[in-house]
Amino acid sequence: MRFISNLLLAASMWLLAAVSHAAGLQVGDAPAVPVVRAIDGKTIDVAALRGKVVVISYFASNCPFCMNEAPKLQKLYRENKDKLVVIGVNIEKNNPEQRTRTEQWIAKYKLSYPVTTDFAAFENALGRLKGLPVNQVFDRSGKVARIDVGEIFDEDFDDIARMAR
Repeated sequence: MRFISNLLLAASMWLLAAVSHAAGLQVGDAPAVPVVRAIDGKTIDVAALRGKVVVISYFASNCPFCMNEAPKLQKLYRENKDKLVVIGVNIEKNNPEQRTRTEQWIAKYKLSYPVTTDFAAFENALGRLKGLPVNQVFDRSGKVARIDVGEIFDEDFDDIARMAR
């Protein structure tokens, strides 16, 4: 009887984990974010950024909403870089020109925050995206504070800046 009880408990826990994973990243989660390499060759280790607000911003070079957000993200980073880090993630993993397009993106918007093309690592760790652009904001302790799908307003950037202060 005890064996069946333990088996049912294990099956319930597995099912709960599967349902939670299927639901994707949620506010309040504290996921392990992968260590990746930025386009400039430097390592991006979000875990080492504890104590700062971290914004992971997913974009595609042909996304008009992403184009609208890029200068605002740079401004957010520039004005708060002592308390906040933005990490750009190009999602065009199946495009043979991904690296070139990312380099052009960085130059066009004069981005000074780290940008990576390692979307697969983020997707594997944090789940599939449900739109574009997507901004995942992590608080100083590494917990998800907000997830914005679609272009965000200036007020949202102000809220993120306030969170960092």
